[in-house]
Order: sequence, then structure tokens, then C-alpha cells
Amino acid sequence: MKKAVIIAVFLLFCITLPAQAAENESAAESPRDYTWLIGFDGGLGMPMEFYDLEAVGMDGHLSFDFAYPVRENLAVGFYFTFGVGFLSRVHPYSPYDQFFTPFKINAGLMMEIGDLENKPFLLGFAPCAGLGFIDMDLVLPVEIRFGRFFYGNWYLMGSVTYGISLAKETAYFEPAIIVGYNFGHKKRK
Repeated sequence: MKKAVIIAVFLLFCITLPAQAAENESAAESPRDYTWLIGFDGGLGMPMEFYDLEAVGMDGHLSFDFAYPVRENLAVGFYFTFGVGFLSRVHPYSPYDQFFTPFKINAGLMMEIGDLENKPFLLGFAPCAGLGFIDMDLVLPVEIRFGRFFYGNWYLMGSVTYGISLAKETAYFEPAIIVGYNFGHKKRK
């Protein structure tokens, strides 16, 4: 199980590195039209429960991202995420108790950092501002998002979520890949 977690986190970093390498090519491209972030995104995650169920699965994410420029190189806002999927026990003891449905709703702080007109970095943090359910156990998700714009208004983010169980009956970890599009707000001339 530990190897799967290490591999998943390693893959997240490997996928977001090409977006950073594209910065050298940015001189040939024109700047973005939008400095605001008003984006919708979707992604895939790999939830893992390793305390009680010992289960692994897949889930999908849909979210809304918003950030308003407060300085020349900083935009601050929020994001909302909804995620649902499935978990399957690694060592099932009964065919009737093998599959589970994780569910989460999350909200957090979203920031654009760097040149807002030329591929800024994205950083998001949700400190238990939501709720989730894993096998009827209530969890409070702590999420960190990191990424960057990679082509025009398209952006790529990696996400790592850890679910804090209120009953101390479960431990939930989920790395995810998220791709979004910024519809933005054009600057007035």
C-alpha cells in the first residue's frame, strides 16, 4: 500500500513538471487575454483507505475556481469541488461488503501567483472546509492543490487530499490530476 501511495505522488509531480518546462517557450507565445480566473475543471483521483477497509479505487472531480487580481502578480479567490467514485477492498472477507462509494464536497482558498498574463502558478488550500463520507464514516478533507497554466487558458493541477475522520475509524488519502479551462474576464481597454 505504501508503494502505491509513493508511486501516485511521484506521478503527480511528473505530470505537472512539463507545464513548468513550457515556461521557456512562453516568449514566442502571446500573453493571456484573461487576468481573472473563472474556471471549470474536472479530474480523476485515486482514493485509498488504509486504516480500516484497506481499499483502493477511482473517483471523478468537478470544480469551480475563481481568483480576482489584487496585485500585479497575485490573484486571490476560492474554489468548490465535488467528487464521487468507488472503493474496492484489497482483502474482502465477504462479496457483499467489498465495494464502497466515497463522496466529498470541499471549498478552499485559490491563488494565482506570478505574471497573471503569462502562465501563472496556481495554489489552492482547503483546511477542513467541507465534508466527505467513506463507508458511512464522516471525514473532513484537507486538500492542497498546485499547478500552472500550460497553454492559453488551459491549466493543469495536482491535488492531494487527506480525510480526517471524526470517529478515528478511517484514514483516507487521495492524489488527483485536474485539468481546467479559464473563461476569465477580459481587461477593458
